[in-house]
Amino acid sequence: MGNVSRLRSLGLALSATLGLALPAQAADKIIRSVPQLEVRILDPFVNTNYGTRNHGHLIYETLFALDEQRQPKPQMVGDWSQSDDKLTWRFTLREGLRWHDGKPVTAADCVASLKRFLRKDGLGTKLAAAMDGLSAEGETTIILKLREPFGLVLDALAKPSGNAPFMLPERIANLPDGSPQFEPIGSGPFVFRKDLWQPGVKSVYERNKDYKPRNDPPNGMAGAKVVKLDRVEWISMPDVNTAANALAAGEIDLIESLAFEVMPQLKSDSQLVVRATDVTGNQPYLRMNHLHPPFNNAKARQALLYLVDQELYGQAVAGDKSLYSVCPAYLMCGSIYGSTAGAVKPDLEKARALMKEAGYAGEKIVILEPTNQPAFDGATLVTASQLRKIGVNVELQGMDYNSMLTRRNKKEPPGQGGWHLAHSGNFGVDVASPMTNIYLASNCDQAAAGWPCDAEIERLKDDFARAATMDQRKAVAEKIQLRAVEFVPYVPVMQTSTWMAHRKAITNISQTPLVVYWGMEKGG
Repeated sequence: MGNVSRLRSLGLALSATLGLALPAQAADKIIRSVPQLEVRILDPFVNTNYGTRNHGHLIYETLFALDEQRQPKPQMVGDWSQSDDKLTWRFTLREGLRWHDGKPVTAADCVASLKRFLRKDGLGTKLAAAMDGLSAEGETTIILKLREPFGLVLDALAKPSGNAPFMLPERIANLPDGSPQFEPIGSGPFVFRKDLWQPGVKSVYERNKDYKPRNDPPNGMAGAKVVKLDRVEWISMPDVNTAANALAAGEIDLIESLAFEVMPQLKSDSQLVVRATDVTGNQPYLRMNHLHPPFNNAKARQALLYLVDQELYGQAVAGDKSLYSVCPAYLMCGSIYGSTAGAVKPDLEKARALMKEAGYAGEKIVILEPTNQPAFDGATLVTASQLRKIGVNVELQGMDYNSMLTRRNKKEPPGQGGWHLAHSGNFGVDVASPMTNIYLASNCDQAAAGWPCDAEIERLKDDFARAATMDQRKAVAEKIQLRAVEFVPYVPVMQTSTWMAHRKAITNISQTPLVVYWGMEKGG
């Protein structure tokens, strides 16, 4: 039996097990997809998990959004202006915005949501530091006042990832993190059916019949969000082969994030389309815990730079050279701010010497291994192998990816349930600016898991935000690259393209850095 036939036969068995079959008429405007990550936490300001982020883009909106050229365009905003001294910004909401519970969206709602964003997000905190005030004027106008010019105001309001500045009703935006009163009520093109939510199994989104899209044409994350579907169902299938089987059998319509290992089989199926999504690519990385030895010492972190041979990672994770590239740029090769200044070449003996200088004496190094994510698991195994080559005592601790993210938040010593090293990755849309690259952020206890602490990187980020021209920002970005190679907040392990797969019946897929479902259609 050929690969495709085998996939189809296994998929048919899967449908009987999961009950995925639907009557043809009912399924015409329903898309069933395997999400990039399932949604476990509904509050979009609690974490930066891509499952929560992608869920957020279905049900919430932002004041501005990025077009295909990554330029901010008005989304919830109708009109806006900036004072001559560049210190006062006025934003007026467009007409027709309503929350899913039928209440109108107000400027007070947006001010409360923005204040939460300004506390939670890296770029948001930089904007907050430059601000003199944020208030509502009447029902539809937001006033933002600055103490000093800040060149990235619109970029912050259009930020699509990390802690995206989603707008929530005021009463919900003002709730503390983890509040049991939180409700997933947005103003976006889809409504989340919390009553049908089965965490780890299925999430359901229905077309918001009261949603009024913008009049301008769709353009990346910006423009009109015209929904042509009745329903989107996210079906959780952590095993990549199970998902591929279901897609080949027609039991699901789309896989948002495709594992490299199943691409050859799916590409050979004439009923499927395998395509690249995020044009800026993806940056897999190795994150170290800066709180505990040996990686609280810069020498040990520098050792990892010399340990990482990106060709080894690319071959282990992607195999096909067309799917990855060697890239030591912290801000992505090929991006506006990407620079390879200061990059080092792999050198195991240099890595061994640096570990010794850091005082490493054979202690166990705990590496978290996300066994249900083949790309990150493959990279983890390469790192373990490379460390063992230089005499490091490695212990791999296997778990699913969501469990790894939870474990990675622990600050306890590795011997008490903490960790030393962990692999993950970020989309280029997150990584390609020093203001959105959350793992470059080195603001100590406020930094992402790993908690790097470096005043110089943070000072350079302030210089970047104050820069008046693109050339000035590029010059600061190169200084940030050089400092990152010295300080090592984390290690890029390669650069990869990102891929999705779908049935040919699915058309009109937007060119966006994440999979969105407005505009998408499903044929017979």
